[in-house]
Formats: sequence, structure tokens, C-alpha cells
Amino acid sequence: MTSKKYLIICVFWLITFYAGAQNRLPIIDMHLHAFSMDEIPSGTPACPGDQNILVPTFDPGEELDFSKSFNCSNPIFAAKDDLDLRNKTLSALKKHNIRRAMTEGPVEIVTDWSKAEGGEVILPGVAFGKRQEKSIEELKRLHANGQLAVLGEVYIQYRGHRPDNPRYEPYFALAEELDIPVGIHLGEGPPAAARFPGYEEYRASMGSPFLLEDVLRKHTKLRIYVMHYGSPLVDEMISMMFTHPNLYVDISCNNWSFPRAQFYDALKQMIDAGFEKRIMFGSDQMYWPDAIGEAIKSIDEAPFLNDEQKRDIFYNNAARFLRLSEEEIAKDHGH
Repeated sequence: MTSKKYLIICVFWLITFYAGAQNRLPIIDMHLHAFSMDEIPSGTPACPGDQNILVPTFDPGEELDFSKSFNCSNPIFAAKDDLDLRNKTLSALKKHNIRRAMTEGPVEIVTDWSKAEGGEVILPGVAFGKRQEKSIEELKRLHANGQLAVLGEVYIQYRGHRPDNPRYEPYFALAEELDIPVGIHLGEGPPAAARFPGYEEYRASMGSPFLLEDVLRKHTKLRIYVMHYGSPLVDEMISMMFTHPNLYVDISCNNWSFPRAQFYDALKQMIDAGFEKRIMFGSDQMYWPDAIGEAIKSIDEAPFLNDEQKRDIFYNNAARFLRLSEEEIAKDHGH
């Protein structure tokens, strides 16, 4: 091949690539984080896609060594610092035409990210269920200031607590009063969570979707979505969605960091059960900006999803859940 022909092919490929990115229909990411890189070392690898590497296997007498679990052929890498994390994440949102992203983290960091992107994409989320919750009065103030659009991520499982623990009742009541959604973590924590430093309170048994039953019965107007669809307890999740029409799920993290066969099996099970209108896209991007593209790829490549189902997952279901107006939806689509 002559150099001229090679150059023409390269230019054609680049034009096609960028045109495709610009022509992608809008996406809503219901699970994004604005964290500080103080939490993990710069450049920490993660293994996305269908590499089937997740949980370290080791002798119980040995110290936990996560380096053995990241020996994959195509890793992605954590950002260098806070600024790099912000800029690369916002760049990924723009690249993939993500028009709205439920973003949880320290309020000051979420506010900084929102200002950096222009204040149109970031839907600010505020967590509860950590060791020290914000007061109800403080949450009301944040909501009044436009700094609280979603109450979540709810980290109750990481405390080893049930969602119907009386200490959390005022928070669910507040979300119903303010008519804002709640996003609660139910599902796997970090790999080997029982040995993971800082996660000693996490309990797998507190991830059952059935533990939400009393909350949903008491707060019938509450919009709530289960992050990670209560994985791997898909049968329980299906039972709960069948019973409670105000209950949705997101598919975050499982769509890029879990074995693809396991994720597809769970997603197809929910689709086959008739819940294609209540499954929402999320990335759960924490420290790895490339995770956003990997999460999108998992839906693009799902062989059992038709185009309408993909659009529902990527955008339509979240637009309904968030009660976006016709004008807002039209703007997201560039009309």
C-alpha cells in the first residue's frame, strides 16, 4: 500500500469515527461519582469488558493482594490527580453525548465539576448512609440551592444496615416530600469486601432487594432506583419490580467491571421478565474515566437487545424516571 493510500484511509477512518461520536443519540448516566484521587494510587488499573477477572483468589493465610486480580490484557487506568479525573470524565461525557449524569461525591467537588462543564449536565447527588450523615436541615438547604437533585448514593449496605432501619426513615421521607429520586446501593461491594480495608461493615446479606419492601410500602410516591440491580439477586429484584411500579434499577459497574457473561445473563433475565422500561444506564465511574465508554460498549454489543430496548436503557427510561419535560428532551436531542 502506498503512503498516499494509507493516509487517505486514516483520514477517512478519523472522519467516520468523529462523525459517529457526534451522531450518537443522547445518553443519561444515572450513576457517576466526583471523587478525590486521594482514595487510590494514581494509575491504578482496572479490568473492563469480557476479561473475566474480578475477584482475587488467595490462600486465607496470606495477605490480600489485589495486584493478582488485575493481570488482564487490556486494563484501563485511574486518573493522575483530581484535575485529571475531572477533565477526563467531563471529556468522556461530551464524547459519548451524555446529556445528564447523576453525580455523587463531596458537595464541593460536585459543584466544581458542574461549574467546569457549564451547569447543564451534572445532576448533583448527595449521599446518606455513611458513618456521618448530613442533617435533614442541611439537605433541605442544599436542595434549595440547587445542589441536591438526587438523594444518593445511599450507602446503607456498606454500614451493614437494613434500608428499613429507623435511623434512615427521615431521609426517605425527605425525598418523598421534595419529590426527588433516591438511588440506593444493593449488590456487590468491592472484590473481597470482607477483607477490603475500610469496608469492614459491608454485609452481602444487606443487599437483598426484599429489604426495601417496608420502605416502598410506607412511601408509595417515592421514586427509587436500585443501583447494580441488586446483583446477583436478580430473581428478588424482578419480584420487587413486579410488586412496586415506582421501583427502577440501574446497571452500573456490572456493565463494565464484571464478567460479561454474568452481566448479560442478569440483564436478559430482567428484559425477558418484561422490565425493559425500568432499566437505566449508569457507569458508576469512580476513578477510571474510560469506564464510561466501556459501560456504553456493553449495551451497544448486547446481542439480545434491539434498537428500541437500547434507547430505552440509554435514555428513555431515565427521562421518564426523572420526569423530564418535552422541552428538556428535545434539547437533549438537539432540537
